[in-house]
Amino acid sequence: MPPPIYPMLVIDAGNTSVKFARINRRKVLPQILATWDSHKLRASHVKKIQMQSGCHTAVASCVVKAITRLLQAAWPDIHIVNAATPLNFSTSVDRRSVGADRLANIAQAVDQFGKNVLVADFGTAATWDVLDSRGNFLGGAIAPGLRTMAQSLATAADQLPETFLTAPTRWIGRNTSEALRAGIVGGYAGMVQHLLAQLAKRNRRLVFTGGDARMVARLTRATPLIDPLWTLKGIAVLGDLVLRQTNKP
Repeated sequence: MPPPIYPMLVIDAGNTSVKFARINRRKVLPQILATWDSHKLRASHVKKIQMQSGCHTAVASCVVKAITRLLQAAWPDIHIVNAATPLNFSTSVDRRSVGADRLANIAQAVDQFGKNVLVADFGTAATWDVLDSRGNFLGGAIAPGLRTMAQSLATAADQLPETFLTAPTRWIGRNTSEALRAGIVGGYAGMVQHLLAQLAKRNRRLVFTGGDARMVARLTRATPLIDPLWTLKGIAVLGDLVLRQTNKP
């Protein structure tokens, strides 16, 4: 007999961090159990979290191949969201090239709103994904995250330091720090506003998630629903689908 679906361990493994959360039953808020820096995570950490969680099943969204292998080694029965994972929405996008985190974000959009949603996820990368008025996933856009943009410039340009990621106090900087803030932070806000103007049409609901969601909302004066648990909720939606299909007699 297959194990019960719940409690379920859901894992959001990104380029910067890996979040572990417990879901006690369908549509219940994820309970964060642990967060690890991606480059520090080891199989022993996953096994310890597994034992302490009391979870029978596990589902993960992972965009780092090395962490995918690590998770599978630590928990052989884990389901990693992939191109074959059942979805609660229709789409004509190339699923092989769409990140699992983006699929999870749209799965939660369908589960919560049904249709006509734009989900913007601001992390190491920034993604925008569109659910149309028929509940069909159209695709979206990908750009560097705000911190990634600032760090890459500091790495590539020897005499340019990393800048404080706060709103510029003036648009014509009187020193390097002010000029960087105007160009990076102010310019990033302009990019986000342009993409929103192109993608958030026909009164689409707007959702921001990811580590920089609140900062970007302040910079752009956007008024989205801000939900830091959005991707974990979407992983749980997909996990419920795949595990119910697997457990069918």
